[in-house]
Amino acid sequence: MSVPAVAVERGPIAWFRRFRWSRPFWGGLLVLFAGFVIGVLPIGPLTDVVRAGPGGLAGLLCAGILIVLGLFIWFVPSQRMSAGIGSVVVSLAALPLTNLGGFIIGMTAGIVGGCMAFAWVPDKPSRAQRRLAPISSPGAT
Repeated sequence: MSVPAVAVERGPIAWFRRFRWSRPFWGGLLVLFAGFVIGVLPIGPLTDVVRAGPGGLAGLLCAGILIVLGLFIWFVPSQRMSAGIGSVVVSLAALPLTNLGGFIIGMTAGIVGGCMAFAWVPDKPSRAQRRLAPISSPGAT
């Protein structure tokens, strides 16, 4: 009697599922959302942004930094702690620098997303996976 082989999932849905479970997906999504909310309010014609003064430019700067940090959380999960702390700091700075941090919604999403990214830890391999992993000797190169 043979043991059935485990079916390997393929396709875009399986890829997205692996992507979502192998990194702090929801924290990065909230940080990206915060950058979008904070950045949408000052967006307009360039003359309006310049007329808005430092608040308009600070809003675009905070939004750009949050979007970059959200992408870092997604695509470089080893740097999740730095990006999480950075997103919390930038979200807190957005409160006085922009329109109340995206009317509080963007600031709150950035803080929660940064905390989620900071707290995320990768799964430990299961006992069966550790048993099947090749063991290398310390003297082997």
